Amino acid sequence: MDFQARLEALTHQLRPWSALWSRSILQGWPESGAAYPEEWRAYARSLDEAGERSLDQGVLQGVPPPSLAALLGALQELTAIPWHDGRHALTVTETQGLSDKKTHELERVLALLGPRTRFIQQAVDIGGGMGHLARLCARTFGWTFHSIDRDAALQDKGRQWLKRTRSAVGGPLSFIQASVEDGSQPRLDPLFSGPDRASIGLHTCGPLALTQIRKSQGAGFILNIGCCYDKLEVPRDYPVSRVGREHPLPFTPHALALTTRERPRKTEAEFARMKQVYAWRFAFHLLSKRRFPERDFVRAGDAPRALYDGPFAIYALDRLERLGLSSGMTEAELDAFEVSVRAETRELLLCHLLRDRFARALEVVLLLDRAMFLEELGFQVELLQLFEPDVSPRNLALIASRNT
Repeated sequence: MDFQARLEALTHQLRPWSALWSRSILQGWPESGAAYPEEWRAYARSLDEAGERSLDQGVLQGVPPPSLAALLGALQELTAIPWHDGRHALTVTETQGLSDKKTHELERVLALLGPRTRFIQQAVDIGGGMGHLARLCARTFGWTFHSIDRDAALQDKGRQWLKRTRSAVGGPLSFIQASVEDGSQPRLDPLFSGPDRASIGLHTCGPLALTQIRKSQGAGFILNIGCCYDKLEVPRDYPVSRVGREHPLPFTPHALALTTRERPRKTEAEFARMKQVYAWRFAFHLLSKRRFPERDFVRAGDAPRALYDGPFAIYALDRLERLGLSSGMTEAELDAFEVSVRAETRELLLCHLLRDRFARALEVVLLLDRAMFLEELGFQVELLQLFEPDVSPRNLALIASRNT
């Protein structure tokens, strides 16, 4: 893949719409709605329930505005990342105690590592937890493996698991209780350096992915899967490549949060559930703006599931009590208010569905920037889809090798 050409094309498509994807719809409402072309909003209003669900999946029903259809078509093409096909089947014994998600991920990681790491003798896993990846790699490939995690309790569970199952590990496996950080760490740094060393980070949170890459400049192989992009800081963590700095996008905390949106295909019931949660949250926001105009933004927070299933009044009273506020309204008045703003809360929902269409493109921009940074460090780099997004939404893997 030509990472530079892909990044330049994506930024060309995304930059004109930065006022839309870089802002919170809710916190800036109704002014934030002005970033959405009226023809887009009119099209979204015309959709029925099935059309809304289709839009949530990135498919435009009916006759969409040409500008929207062209943009989404371009973004879909530019975010089409090749798949890594392959699965290293694990036995029942090997997957004992693992979730379906963890099993899915490990089987695909092992299949990816096999043909790419024949020269590897030692490996380190950042955030290794109980050491499941470590024991499987040590057994499968015979590597000396170091599993690093700051949670000593998880590592103790891993040691006990190995003793209890009498698992034959293969190569030596050690647990190291530590945090991987920027800067010199004499105890850890040698583990990341050497042409026969592999550095692995699965779901490295926020800036930890970049810490891993920088620590691993002397390694022979790097596998990184990032997550929690909302914990990044700009400009410290983006852009990091030379080309990225030449073609930056105005990432804000709201834009970074957008990149973390899960995108599995929702069932009809799941989509209806999402709409219900949004309806109550949006109505509460409109209520708080009118009743408490002196407050900049009132965060409703996550409510117990049962509150979304009941009347709006019960939900609103619970949130108000939690916030130490009183609207002075009866339950009947609160329910009547919710009915009165339904057209506006639907408009908010439709803007959210439109804005979500930018999420994957923004995530890919971050990873293209990292891919080019790895190239600048002298690695040959791949960017592949590794996990099924319905199982593990953060499914894009950076693979870097010196091919020694």
